[in-house]
Amino acid sequence: MQIPVTATCAALGGLLILALALRVSLLRGRHRIALGDGGNHELLRAIRAHANTVEFLPMFVSLSLCYELYAGANWLLITLVALFLFARFSFAIGLSLAPVHPLRRLGAGLSYLCLLLLSLLLLAAVLTAL
Repeated sequence: MQIPVTATCAALGGLLILALALRVSLLRGRHRIALGDGGNHELLRAIRAHANTVEFLPMFVSLSLCYELYAGANWLLITLVALFLFARFSFAIGLSLAPVHPLRRLGAGLSYLCLLLLSLLLLAAVLTAL
């Protein structure tokens, strides 16, 4: 069975994590900080943008996979995956720009909403299949 929606989500999410990790590495080199953030706020925000994505993406991809296996690649899943990826990009950009930025808030809120909705959709799909 193919899982095109989840596979696309995982691939694009992987590229986002890679880009965020590269940004942390470049900032570490520029500021000569090998470990931690060294009190550098720009590096701290880059580290948190990367870590937060690493915290959210695996759970969302797992939920997406389970839902796609139960319900198939439908418009609800496609919409939630697109919205979640937009949210993660928004969060990362917003946090990189400033500690409190509208894009960060938008990204966080949409990430929570997508996780909630996909969790509920999966639960409904499982209960319907029983």
